[in-house]
Amino acid sequence: MRIQPDGINLLDTVTALLRDQVLPSAAADQQYALRMALNAIGIARRQLANGSQAEQQEQALMAELLAEQGSHEQLSRLLARQVREGKVKSSMPLRDLLWQVTLQRVRESAPRYLKQEG
Repeated sequence: MRIQPDGINLLDTVTALLRDQVLPSAAADQQYALRMALNAIGIARRQLANGSQAEQQEQALMAELLAEQGSHEQLSRLLARQVREGKVKSSMPLRDLLWQVTLQRVRESAPRYLKQEG
């Protein structure tokens, strides 16, 4: 059993502390760095909350597209190599994979963008 608070709660606590107490009193030249740190913490929090589900889904899509088995990293490298060599042509399965990867990255790095754009 994990000790409470868990990692997500700890990240939420640090975020609130930095945002509400440190950022307002920081010098103007330090505020940018603090905002970047807050963004990084937010991404880490969302990745932690999502677990490995997105990576597993991406791995399954790559395995199906490539008709190969392997780790996420192995399949990513194989797909990149085959695209560079022209062995993977533009297709609906490739477009679906790239769209899913893009959506997942945006969900983790800029979720407000998805809300704004619908």
